[in-house]
Amino acid sequence: MKRIVLIFLLFAAPVYASLDSVRQNFVSYYSAAGADRDAGRMRAALAALETSARTYSAPGYLLSDGSWSDINYSDTPTGSWSPWDHFRRLTVMAKAYRTPGQPLYGDPQLRASIESALSYVPTFYGPLTPPLGNWWFWTIGAALDLGPTLVLMRGDIDQAVYDDCVRTLSVHIGTSPTARGLVGPVPVGENLVWSSHTHLCLALLRDDAVLLTQVREAMASVCTTTVGDGIQSDRSFHQHGPQLYTGGYGGSFANDVARYALLTRGTEFALPAEVLSNFADYLADGIAWSLYGNYFDVSVVGREVARVSTTGYNGVAALVQASQLSSPRESEIRAATAQMLRSWQWTLPPELAALAVDAETMTVSPAWPAGHQHYYDSDYTVHRRPGWFASIKMFSARTKSGERTNDENMLGSRQSDGRFYLVLDGDEYFGSNVWPAFDWTRLPGITVEQKADAANDTYGFGMRTLVGGTGDGRNGVSAMDYAPLNSSLTAKKSWFFFDDTIVFLTNSITCPSGNRVETVVDQRPSWATPIHYWFYGHSPHVEQITRTGTWAALGGSTDSAPHTATFQTIWFDHGTNPVGDHVEYAISPDPLVFPPMIVANDATASAVRAGNMLGIVFWKPGRVEGIQSDAPAVVYLTDRDIYVADPTNGVGTFTVTVGARTLTVPRNGGRTFHAALGGRRRAAR
Repeated sequence: MKRIVLIFLLFAAPVYASLDSVRQNFVSYYSAAGADRDAGRMRAALAALETSARTYSAPGYLLSDGSWSDINYSDTPTGSWSPWDHFRRLTVMAKAYRTPGQPLYGDPQLRASIESALSYVPTFYGPLTPPLGNWWFWTIGAALDLGPTLVLMRGDIDQAVYDDCVRTLSVHIGTSPTARGLVGPVPVGENLVWSSHTHLCLALLRDDAVLLTQVREAMASVCTTTVGDGIQSDRSFHQHGPQLYTGGYGGSFANDVARYALLTRGTEFALPAEVLSNFADYLADGIAWSLYGNYFDVSVVGREVARVSTTGYNGVAALVQASQLSSPRESEIRAATAQMLRSWQWTLPPELAALAVDAETMTVSPAWPAGHQHYYDSDYTVHRRPGWFASIKMFSARTKSGERTNDENMLGSRQSDGRFYLVLDGDEYFGSNVWPAFDWTRLPGITVEQKADAANDTYGFGMRTLVGGTGDGRNGVSAMDYAPLNSSLTAKKSWFFFDDTIVFLTNSITCPSGNRVETVVDQRPSWATPIHYWFYGHSPHVEQITRTGTWAALGGSTDSAPHTATFQTIWFDHGTNPVGDHVEYAISPDPLVFPPMIVANDATASAVRAGNMLGIVFWKPGRVEGIQSDAPAVVYLTDRDIYVADPTNGVGTFTVTVGARTLTVPRNGGRTFHAALGGRRRAAR
C-alpha cells in the first residue's frame, strides 16, 4: 500500500505543480505583475481601476447585506440582465485588491466589501430554477466574472463564503466544459470557449487537474477549423450557424483563446503548438484583416451593430495578448498590434495595459494587413490599402444574412445585400454615433426595393448559389446573383478591385412589384473625409439628408435619446417595375483621372479592364476578350497569371480557356485556382 501511495504522489506532484503554475499565471495576469507602473498606459489603467473600485465599494451604494442599491435582482434576463453588474463589479474590486501600484492593493476595507458582496451571491444566484429569459447570463455570463473573483480572493475571504460561492458556481456551469450547465444548449464555438474559462476557474478553485485537462482538450478542439460554429477554413468565424461573426463572437473568441494561451503557457495545460499555429492564422488572416483603426468592419459584428458599446476592444485585446506568444505569424500579429495601439483611444484594464506597454517596445514596424482577400466560406470580401479599408458583405444559399437575437438588429435586414463599407479615418460611422440616424434602407452598395418594410428584421439563408470571389492577394473580383429576402427584386451584382479603385457593375435589375428600386452608391456622414466617384453614363441623385433616430429603434438598447446626423446620400433611381436595367460606377479614395474600362455588363458576363488587369464574372458559360468558361466563374487575370474560382462553391471541375490553352479548374468549395500563363498575354480584340 505504501508503495502505491508513493507512486501516486510521485505521479501527482508534477501535475499539481503545473496547476499551481497556472494559478500563479492567473493571479499575475490579472494583477499586471511586473508591469512598469510609471508607463502612461499603466498610470491611466491603475487610476481607472482605483476609481471604479472605490465607486463600487462606497457605503450606501454597496448596502450592508452585500447587494447594490441600483441593481434590480428580480430582473428577467433578455439582451441584458441587471444582476450581471453584481458580478462585474466584484471582478473590478478583486483586481483592485490584488493589483499593486494603486492605494487599494491589499486594502482591508475593500476586502471586507468584496466578502460582503460575495456572501450575497447565493441569495439571488443560488436557486436551481433560473429566471425566464436568456439562459446565457445564468450559465455563462455571471460565471465568467464570479470565477475570476473567487480565484483572486482565495485565501483572503471567509472560508464558508468561499465554499458557498464555489458550490453555486459549479451547479450553474456543470461538470465539464462540454456538458450543459444548469440551463442552455451544449456549448459550441465561442460558447464553448466561455464555458472552458468558467471551468478553468473551477479547476483552480478545486485544485482539479483532471478538469483542467478537460479544459485544455476543449480549447484545443475549438481552435481547429470546422464547418460548424467556429473558425472556418478561410479564417472567418461563424456563430449561430453559417453566419459571419469574426468581429462579434469571433472577436471575443480571439480575446479569450489568447488569454488562455497566456495563462497556461509553460505548463502541461498549454495549447499544443499546432493548435496555437492554427489560432495564429485566424488572428493574422481573420481578426487583423477585419479591423481598421479602433473598430471592426461593420459587416463582421452581426447584430452587435445595434449596441452603442461596439468597438474593436476584443480585437486589440486579442492582439496585445497574442503579441506575447511565439508563432509562425508573430511578426504580422505584432505589426498589427503596434498599428492598432497607435490609434486606440480608450483606457485599457491593467492586465491589457501592461501587455500593450510591452508590445509598444517591440522592434516591429506598425502596419495593418494590405491587399485583397475573399472569404469563400462567408461570402465576404476585403480590399485594403495603407490609409483605407473597404469590404463587400454578401450572402448565398450557403450562408445566413444575419439575426435579431434578443431583439437586437431590428432594422438590419439589408446588411448582406452587397453592402459596401469604406472608411479612411476608421471612425466615420462607429466613432460618430451615427447608426441611429442612418437610413437602413439605403446601405452603401445595395440595390433595394423601396417599401415600408425594406429595412426590418427578416433574416435567413439566401436563395441563390452563385456568390463568390477570387484574386491574387492584391486585387480581385467578387460577384453575387442577387435575390434579396422579403423582396421581388433580382439582379446580378459584381465588384472589380484594382489597386485604389473599385468598380461596381449591376445588371438584369428586375422588380415586378410596382415599388421603386434604387441602387445606393453611398451614404456617408457629411463631415467625413471625401472620396471620389466616377459614373459611367448615368447621373445619380446626390443629396445632403439629415435624419434623427434612436438606439432603441435598432434594438438591444433602452436609449431613446434622439441622435441626429447629416449624410451625403448618392443613389440611382431605377423607377418602378424595372426590367433588365443596369448601372455602372467606380469609387476611389483618390481622384479618378483614368477610370477602368468596362468591357461587358449583361446577363452573360460582367467584365472590367484596368491596365494589364482584367476581371470577369461569367454568370453563365460564355466568352469575353478571348477568355472562355464552360460554367459560371469569377476570373482575375494579369499579364502572366490567371486566378479562377467557382462562385457556386461546388465540387468537381470546369474548364476555362485562355487563347489556345484550356485549364481544368477544380471547384474546391469556392477556393481560388491559380495558373501561370507562361508569358505576356495579349488581349483579344
